[in-house]
Amino acid sequence: MRAITTLSLAASVFASLALSIRVSPTANGTLSLNNSYNYIVVGAGIGGLVVANRLSENPSASVLLIEAGDLDDRAEDVSVPGNIGFEDPRRYEVKMDMTAQEFLDGKTRTFSQGKVIGGSTIINGLVWTRGSVADYDAWEHLGNPGWGWSDLLPYFRKSESYSTPVYNESVREAPVPAHPAMGKHGEQGPVEIGYPNYFYNQSYNFLDGIQELGIPANKDINSGNATGASIVPSSMTAKNQSRSDARTAYLDPVLERPNLHLVTGYTVTRILHTNDGVIFSNATRSFGNTGINVTGVEFATNSSAKRFTVACENEVILAAGAIFSPVLLQISGIGPAELLHSLGVNVAVDLPGVGSNYQDHPTLQPVYEYTAPDVFSAWDIVGSTRDAVREEYLANRTGPWTAPMVNAVALPALGWVTDRLQEWLDEAANTTGNLPASYDSTLREGYVAQQRELISLLARTDTPVYEVMSTSWGQLAVSSMQPFSRGTIQAKSPSIFENSSPIVDPRYCSHPIDCEVLLLGVAFNDQLIQTPPMAALMPVPPPGFGIPDARNKTALGEAMRKRITSGFHPSGTTSLLPRDLGGVVDPSLKVYGTQNLRVVDAGIIPLIPGAHIQAAVYAIAEKVYADINGKPQAADIIKAEGSKGFRSTKPWPNSFRDSRVRTSETFPRSRRVPWLTAARNRA
Repeated sequence: MRAITTLSLAASVFASLALSIRVSPTANGTLSLNNSYNYIVVGAGIGGLVVANRLSENPSASVLLIEAGDLDDRAEDVSVPGNIGFEDPRRYEVKMDMTAQEFLDGKTRTFSQGKVIGGSTIINGLVWTRGSVADYDAWEHLGNPGWGWSDLLPYFRKSESYSTPVYNESVREAPVPAHPAMGKHGEQGPVEIGYPNYFYNQSYNFLDGIQELGIPANKDINSGNATGASIVPSSMTAKNQSRSDARTAYLDPVLERPNLHLVTGYTVTRILHTNDGVIFSNATRSFGNTGINVTGVEFATNSSAKRFTVACENEVILAAGAIFSPVLLQISGIGPAELLHSLGVNVAVDLPGVGSNYQDHPTLQPVYEYTAPDVFSAWDIVGSTRDAVREEYLANRTGPWTAPMVNAVALPALGWVTDRLQEWLDEAANTTGNLPASYDSTLREGYVAQQRELISLLARTDTPVYEVMSTSWGQLAVSSMQPFSRGTIQAKSPSIFENSSPIVDPRYCSHPIDCEVLLLGVAFNDQLIQTPPMAALMPVPPPGFGIPDARNKTALGEAMRKRITSGFHPSGTTSLLPRDLGGVVDPSLKVYGTQNLRVVDAGIIPLIPGAHIQAAVYAIAEKVYADINGKPQAADIIKAEGSKGFRSTKPWPNSFRDSRVRTSETFPRSRRVPWLTAARNRA
């Protein structure tokens, strides 16, 4: 196996400095933590890092961030866009098995998520898309005031620093030029959004071929109109041409805040509350609100290790992701009563929606290998070619290593790829009996409401039915963008350590229209590879996907079902919906039946947008902790509820350097934690 190397000495120094920020156990195994914190954030993916950053802007608010993973090492398999899909940073992944997929081929699938500071933004494909205006307006239609497109747009903008491609020669030469829509993008946000300095010629062939099939060009796929053929931006730095992730965006710049403490390598085992008998004398109860009061969390490194507990004075914010947030709720007594009884867990809040409404973008990834002799692809970057490509990248930040796996996509509306639009809509509306048996009446009512919105979305021309993603070597991956199928996430044990792979059942194609959509996408690929621009690449379809195979819909469907797997966008399992529609959190993202517990991750998404979801999760987390025109939103409610008794709400200066003498008066010895060291070099 090739040794993993870092980009430069600076990056190596950066990594070693960053590793020193952790609050580590002492020689006798104890942690030098405060006895209590104003806020405890569980999970350091997108939601957790954004929340921890924004909460700790108030110097008087103490914030503890707990993450089961570690800090990444900024090695080339993580930070170099051109290594995506080839280098496997599995040391930062947790792999999980799905249940046998009865509506596909009866076999299990394996998928992974990030287990690292930054979560899946450390290992994802960088694609930065938002979805359509209608995607988010549907959230509001489902009973969530303040969560439409116009409400979220300021937070899409706040999260990003969008580098215009005007001066990027590769983008200027593309058949579909990229021009950001005015007023739709941020310029000073933490996450850097850019374009690579190199495009493979095959991307141009793909975009030309797509347009020959009648799919129009879209100069800005993130403007709110989400259909068309497009060059997609990536979460990467324009200057350094490297990955921009939640850690570099939201954690590294604030490491000098002494009120923000980070614990890595520890897993939260339970959320503690007044119903489980664990009550801290210094925990704050929110009088006037109904529901259980969350008093803190319990955490440990493994099942046999010492358990630590820490109290929260204001709130616990759960940001463990759409898989593990519902599991942690369930084993803490918050979830469907029947499931909790089967686990031997006392029911604190009977909340049927916890772990239900599970959504994902079902995806298949056929490779139509390009065999034309003049084709150069990422597959050719081996041996001496790899050495030359690497040298160019390190010296100039140019060349093939700047290009991520996917930078050209097609997102057609349903009406563009079928002349039977109304028949499709009728089929989607009339299918019944496709929900899990465990769904109660509230979840079924919630699904009926979602189904109405989905049918409306499919009828539009600005919302895609599927996505085709092109790679340099001929992969034309197809994802269903408006899935009707719903699944479940369930704990299989009351111990979090026996749930490293919980019961994950996405139930792909339990609503048959999802497979029909994918079949439509495969047929589209068949037409695409026959257009002159694509035929010039001499593509060779994989077995079962050839042109003759496409004429046999039954055989093609069987071949396709064997390949369908996760789009790596799990969501919906702690949905933002009214409680009588199966919801788990209210519009302030507070968990129903609790006074001071919120969820801030992809699980709150009530209806998955027709897009890659990282941009949406950044916006969700930013929205929870910001103002709109001075009116309090969810985060302002948190800040307002928690600011009583704080000495100051004045934020840290941007160039904060703490020069105070570290005495017991500044930080009492009994509550002192190791000082956090800032990493000044940023990749």
